[in-house]
Amino acid sequence: MRVALLTTTQHGHLNPYVPVVNALRAAGSEVTLLLLSADGGVLDEQRRQALGTARVHLIGQVEMGPWSGDPANIGPMLQASPVAKQTSEALRATAADFVLVDSLPVTASAMVGTEASGIPYGMIWANLGGVCPREHRRGRWAYDEQVGEYLTRHGVGWSTRTHSARSPILNLMPTIPALVRADAVTDDGVRLVGLPGAAGTRGDEVDFPALDRIDPDRPLVYVSFGTIFYRRPDLLRTVVTGAAATGAQVIAAVGDLAAELALPDDVLTAGYLPQRAVLERADVFVTHGGYNSVAESIRAATPMLVIPLAVDQPIQAYFVERAGFGTALEPAGVTAQAVAGAVTDLLDPARGYRARLRAAQPECGDSAARTAELVVGTVRTLRREDVR
Repeated sequence: MRVALLTTTQHGHLNPYVPVVNALRAAGSEVTLLLLSADGGVLDEQRRQALGTARVHLIGQVEMGPWSGDPANIGPMLQASPVAKQTSEALRATAADFVLVDSLPVTASAMVGTEASGIPYGMIWANLGGVCPREHRRGRWAYDEQVGEYLTRHGVGWSTRTHSARSPILNLMPTIPALVRADAVTDDGVRLVGLPGAAGTRGDEVDFPALDRIDPDRPLVYVSFGTIFYRRPDLLRTVVTGAAATGAQVIAAVGDLAAELALPDDVLTAGYLPQRAVLERADVFVTHGGYNSVAESIRAATPMLVIPLAVDQPIQAYFVERAGFGTALEPAGVTAQAVAGAVTDLLDPARGYRARLRAAQPECGDSAARTAELVVGTVRTLRREDVR
């Protein structure tokens, strides 16, 4: 059985899909990872090793800049993109039995190429946009409409209720009922498969010896705005200052901004941190709301303060607040006092944040293993139907 998984080189997409590739391999599939290079991104050697014997092919380039520009340019850009043809040719060369496509706007051309290849395909998401009702989306309407028109014109399914693509065969959302509750749009064939972030190598692991310096007698607040959106020194400084004002020990992932931030000596910083290990020890997580971070925080039962900065992050912020797993602040409303108040609230056991997160633990599962199970089952069903 040959399965292709198509995604981008962005950190937030490789993180959950390295385990999916390995779960598919463990289930007996021959797997090819098809990558779109986002803004020139590459697959580093550590991640390549984490993928084992899976084949990796770079199939084209996508640029992130246009998705913050004039929305009217998106449709023509997608139509002119060579990615659709490149994807179709690459898939035919792999002779895949099934394709799993990372559903996000920048892969729209690749979706069209997958449709044109004639190979059966499913959709999977690296955020909660695929089940979020459109009334809770913010600021992306004009872009969504351009993508939806482009996809439907080329035969790819489109959900007007969530403004996201749909497969006629398999749609997999890596989340749990405790997070999305009854708000999620799942009655059009979307299946919940558990959270990403389960134990296992994914190629982004780093050491951080300073974890031994954490003061066990103080609550621990972890601050990270991910690998793309961290370049906001004023915001980072304000957040760390506010969290530290509560008396908590603060540990922060700051990329290359450490010297510019000039933080107090007892604030522990690093460019990149072993997030899953830090979250296991943290009492509060201040995050931009990237979905991997949200999922890993739920697994660790660590309450969140979400400060959504862009794209899908307001969607995650909405669901986190709705589920009672944390609270949110708009970036424009972030002050040291507001952060201190939010952190104090999240640390209060009487508010029940950690209790709700602990109650959700039995649902977390392993989205990679469940995804592999459903993909393999789908391919077998398709084969039986072909025989008949």
